[in-house]
Parts: sequence; C-alpha cells; structure tokens
Amino acid sequence: MIERSLWLGGLLALPLSVALASRGNMPLERLRWFSFAAAATLFALSASAWLGWLGEGGEIPLVPELSVLGSTFGSAALRLDALSSFLVPLASALWLLTVAVTPRAMLDRAAIRRTAIATLLTTVTFLTANPVLLVALWIGSVVIYLAALSAPENRHARRVAARVLGVSCVALAAGVLLVEWPGAQGTAMEEAGVWLLVAAALIRKGIVPFHAWVPEVFDRGRLGPSVLFSAPQVGAYVTVVLLVPRAEPEVLRIVAILALVTAVYGAALALVQREARRACGYLFVSQSALVMAGLDSTSHEALTGSLVLWISSGVAFAGLARAVLVLEARRGRLDLAEHHGGYEQMPLLATSFLLMGLACTGFPGTLGFIGVELLVAGAVADLPVLGFFVVVAGALTGLAVLRMYFSLFCGRRDDAGHLELLRREALVFGAIAVFLVGTGLLPGPIVSFQSDVGEQLMNDRHPPAAP
Repeated sequence: MIERSLWLGGLLALPLSVALASRGNMPLERLRWFSFAAAATLFALSASAWLGWLGEGGEIPLVPELSVLGSTFGSAALRLDALSSFLVPLASALWLLTVAVTPRAMLDRAAIRRTAIATLLTTVTFLTANPVLLVALWIGSVVIYLAALSAPENRHARRVAARVLGVSCVALAAGVLLVEWPGAQGTAMEEAGVWLLVAAALIRKGIVPFHAWVPEVFDRGRLGPSVLFSAPQVGAYVTVVLLVPRAEPEVLRIVAILALVTAVYGAALALVQREARRACGYLFVSQSALVMAGLDSTSHEALTGSLVLWISSGVAFAGLARAVLVLEARRGRLDLAEHHGGYEQMPLLATSFLLMGLACTGFPGTLGFIGVELLVAGAVADLPVLGFFVVVAGALTGLAVLRMYFSLFCGRRDDAGHLELLRREALVFGAIAVFLVGTGLLPGPIVSFQSDVGEQLMNDRHPPAAP
C-alpha cells in the first residue's frame, strides 16, 4: 500500500508542482526546463504501471470510495486498472510533447500552468470511474481549455467552444444524475440518462451531427491547447466507463454507425481544406470517430482495434498537429494550396510528419495498421458495411495526409528564415516516429495487452435490468 501511495503521490505532485512554481518567482527559462523535467519524470513514472506494475492483476484501489447522497456512486474514487494503466502514460506523453516542442514565444507562465493543470485533470480522469468525480473533472478540463482561448484574437473560437462544450457539461451532469439516482435502474429515467450521456460524449468527441466546432476552434483558436484538450480523448474514456455498461446494444449500434459516418466525412473534408489548421481539425474528427466506433462495437476484435488506435492515433495526431505548429512558428499560417518546400532544411521533420500521417491511415509497418486491421475484422463480423466505412476513411485520410505533406515540404527550396529544427524538437519528433514504426513492426506486446483489456471490458458489459 505504501508503494501505491508513493506512486500516486508522485503522479499527482509533478504537474501540481509545475502549476505552483509558475505562480512564483522562478525565471521563465528555468521554469520551462523544470516543466520539461517534470513531464519526462511523469511519463517514466506512469509508464512503470503499464510495463509491469499491474502484476497483482485486477483493479487496484488507490483512494477509498466516494459516497454522495448516502449512496456510493461508482467504484473507488481513484483506482488503477488495465485500461487506465495505458491511458495515464498517454496523458503524460502528450504533456511532454507539449512542453518540448511548443515555440518559446507561446510557452509563457500562464501556458505552462494551464498545460500542467490540464495534464493533472486528465490523469485523475483516467484513474477514476466515479461518475461524480468524472463530471467535476470534465467541467474542469473545459474551463482550463476556455482559459487558453482568452486572448482577443481567439474570441470567436472561445465563444463557439463555450457554447458547445457547455452543453456537453450540462448533458453529462444531468445524465449521471439520472442513471445513478436510487431506484432508476431499468426505468425510463435511466434510459433518458443514457441518451444524455450519449449526447455529451458525441459533442466532446465531435461526432456527427456535433462535429463542426472542432475544426472551427482548431482553425481560429489556439492549436496547441486544442491538441492537448482533444488528443487524450476523454470523451471516449467516459463512454467506456459510464455509457457502455448501461446502454442497450441498439444504442451502441447507433453510436457506432454515427462514428463511422463521421470518420469518412471528416477524412473527406480534411482532403479539401485550404488551411492546415482546419485540415488537422477534420483529421482529428475522423481519427477520434474510429476509436469511438470500436469502443461501441459488440466485437472483441473491433474493441481491441479501437484500443490500439487510441494509442497510435493519439500519439500520431498530436505529433502531426505539433509539426504544423512548429512550421507555423517559422513561416506563419500555412496555406495548403501552395507548395512551401523546405525538405532539405528539415528532413527529419518531413520524414516524421509522413510517418505520423501514415500511422493515422493504418499504413503497414506502423502501429495504426494493426489497429485498423483489427477494427475492420471486427466491424465486418458485426456488420459488413461498417468495415467498408473503415477502409474508405483510411483511404481518404491517406490522401489528405499526402496532400499536406506535399504542400508543407515539397516544391521550391525555401531559404527564408531559420527552418532547421532545434535539438529538442528533433529528438521528440524522431522518438514519435521510432515508436510508431517500432511498435508496428513488433506489435505483439501492445496487441496482447490491449486484447486482455478488451476482454475485461467485454466481460464488464451487461444489459440493463428489465423494469
């Protein structure tokens, strides 16, 4: 128990210490290095759970149960299980990516504090299944994200995000209240609550018909905070722990179909965008929808595939969007109707960008390929036409990624400004490319682990009791 307490304390203390330090008098440059060291330590500490700390098996409670209104809502307030053991390292990896490659001009004290708090909230979210705590963390993450859009030039994006995400907060809170109300199980009240949970998840993940806000805030808001807010896919996690165990199979089938339609639709729109930021927004909509489709499937293969895609698409998309941000710091806003050149000055970034994009498409030799293959196999077994949607989404995503690559790195040589990568940028983008290719060539450990997670999730599913 002492070892678990120390592990959890370190996990929460690292981002909290950075947030507190940003309020003090520490010089900004030293604060940046401190946040980088804290993020790297958090990643190593959280990865230890996935690499074998779960040897005891099963769910490990970290904090006692949380009792509300005289009844226990959910399981332990904080716990570590197989699902959270790989999601917590994902959250810490996204924080490390943020502090490592964000241009210095954009990483001031306030930004460092927001990224640390956002990571803390995401980490705690992945460590709990308690509905009340999940609602509080969901609202907290939205507040932090809106704070990042407080600049006058982001006023439109903030207004759009506040309206849409505000509705998702209300829907989630109302849904939890209805499904957890004593005596509501198997009644119309629980059914209404389930549909409110569906609405909250669809809105946050940008699933049709609630997708339009995502590319809008990517394009007219701040790209970095949007990536950090979206890439962990908190909406998918809430779907797994709150929605799937309570929803009827017909409800899950509707959500899966909407997600697959969104995957095709988002990839198609990414292919025709002129702004690189907006194209990134539609790519996220497509990738996020594929994960959602597998999580709501009744097939173990599709569920395993979506869990693999959760890792590969989260890392690959975050790296892809951060590469666009790095290019914008050197060139300004990027127009995909032009060919900017620059491969000769940035061959590592160009190669990493292409590999990250191909991982999103499910290209052979990358981790995304394994996830897409499992998702297609499971979707075909569930309903043949659904597998067709996955294939079409992958093909359109591939075309969109290649169009972005040719525009951003090919064409005439661009000698304007300083285009070479900094050492820390080269190290991070190179590490992402090695991870995606290495796990794609040797996928056994990840696939085996995710298969076990998927089997556990399938066993946890049960139809609501009859009234």
